[in-house]
Amino acid sequence: MALPSTLKKSIQSQALNLLQTGSRFKAFDQVRQRHFWSDLCFLPNVNGYIPSGTYKAFITPSGQVGQGFPVALTELETNWKSANRVPDNQNFEVLEVGITVMGLPDMTITGANPSTSRIRPAARQQAGILTSSILAIQYLTNEVPIGLCNDFQQASGPQMGGYEPGYVINPAIRTDDPAVVLPPPAPTTSPALRYITNGFAAPGLRRRFKIPILMQHGETFSFNINIPRTFYYGPQTVVFNDVDYTNGYVMRIDFWATESFVEKS
Repeated sequence: MALPSTLKKSIQSQALNLLQTGSRFKAFDQVRQRHFWSDLCFLPNVNGYIPSGTYKAFITPSGQVGQGFPVALTELETNWKSANRVPDNQNFEVLEVGITVMGLPDMTITGANPSTSRIRPAARQQAGILTSSILAIQYLTNEVPIGLCNDFQQASGPQMGGYEPGYVINPAIRTDDPAVVLPPPAPTTSPALRYITNGFAAPGLRRRFKIPILMQHGETFSFNINIPRTFYYGPQTVVFNDVDYTNGYVMRIDFWATESFVEKS
């Protein structure tokens, strides 16, 4: 059955527009602002060091395994829906970028009761993480360093504290150093209930770019964490109350952007 002449002309017009302009959309006429994030999981090697290298974020979408995680990512780890590129129906004006250091999610803790809290990086560990890492943005082949990760930590500043009863199970200093004598553990019958963070995400309050980062639809990109030199973090496991906990940290890269898009979503 032949197509009606009006429908056939419409299809031919759409095909010609796509071939001539490279886009099947007439205009990105809808605008909104949103917060996007992507997490990287870092685990020390057998000697307790975080290896040097380049670690890419925004390359593994939700539902797939990657970015250092042993299981599939969920929206807790990333809300980016495309792999290593800007979706075809969206453009972004990136206004600010942030870095947050967090503890491992419960899924990477071995042998732990679900009610126990995750291990948090200590203050000294956070300083080592942020000053030993560089944030960069990479396009197809060109990588541009933006600055030290320490320059992009959250606007709310460092915070730490604890809930009683509780005890620190991840010391801020190396325990294998014979010159360091640690005090005996305080008696407790509960799991460690402390929290330490380099701040809480506060989009709109962080340092804003005077010249925004512009990313157009279909563009290949990733935010990279570059570690030029290995640095000591801590042993692979931490024992508390005869339970082995996986040691490590999660680094969240997020950005606040104005978005133009076509589809109503």
